[in-house]
Amino acid sequence: MNFDRLRSFVVLAERLHFGAAARLLNLSQPALSNQIRLLEEELGAPLFDRGRHGAALTEVGKIFLEEARGLILHADRVLEIGRRAGRGETGRLSIGFGFSTLTLVPRLLAKFRKRRPEVRIDLREMATHSQLDALREGRIHVGFVRVPAGKEFRQLLVLEDRLMLVVPKSQRKEQRRIDLGDFRGSPFILPQRSLSVSYHDHILRMCSHHGFHPRVIQESHESSTIPALVAAGLGVALVAESQLRTRIEGIVVHALDDEMARWKVGAAWRKSEGSPLTSEFLDILRDELASLGRDPRAKQGAAATYR
Repeated sequence: MNFDRLRSFVVLAERLHFGAAARLLNLSQPALSNQIRLLEEELGAPLFDRGRHGAALTEVGKIFLEEARGLILHADRVLEIGRRAGRGETGRLSIGFGFSTLTLVPRLLAKFRKRRPEVRIDLREMATHSQLDALREGRIHVGFVRVPAGKEFRQLLVLEDRLMLVVPKSQRKEQRRIDLGDFRGSPFILPQRSLSVSYHDHILRMCSHHGFHPRVIQESHESSTIPALVAAGLGVALVAESQLRTRIEGIVVHALDDEMARWKVGAAWRKSEGSPLTSEFLDILRDELASLGRDPRAKQGAAATYR
């Protein structure tokens, strides 16, 4: 059904005067008459009784008017929603993130929500490989992943993270430089591989690089609980620096003088991504990075004791 004809019918039905309706619709009277004639032919019944003094709705016209009004209102509402979505005022924004950006991403979304309060935000904590799959399938708009993430994505470097050796305070080493190989016989606490494949495997590669496979005595499905398990004396652990912002009593954190301990995290999105919401979110991210300078991470010394 042609919506222009339907709209012309509703206006004429409310005015019951071809001249007045034509002026409101910015049409000539013959053009309006032609639209009504085509609509009546489509319905197979007359909608108006035409007289010398104007027009009157037929019984079919009265019934049709009630439905037509609702359809026009709904069409106008749909059109306005589409226009607002095109301006980035409404819609959905889905963001994936990992533990390295656990504090950054909520901060960005708080700023985004102030600008676009009517946008629905989906926030999903996911490992890098899961985020990349979700990006390919269009389930998320932006992911915060280990980079480089592949040539199929646009990418923006966000931060660097690194593995730190966390030991119980009772095992504190006085030397400034720590060799991971010195802990080959120690019991280790690891994150479960299901938590993050890249994180778990990175730890194993680090240990292998130093000539041993860790003696795992405990795995945790919550990476944030690992420092607490170390503090309880269960063993030692390799923990991302980004997860050591909260002070935990009874642990000592050692930086590892090993480039292999480091990795980069960036924002990634599809090259075909054209959503104005995604563009605005990325603008907020760029502003945030500019305000933080080149290195937004707080520097830690070679060893820090949390009491």
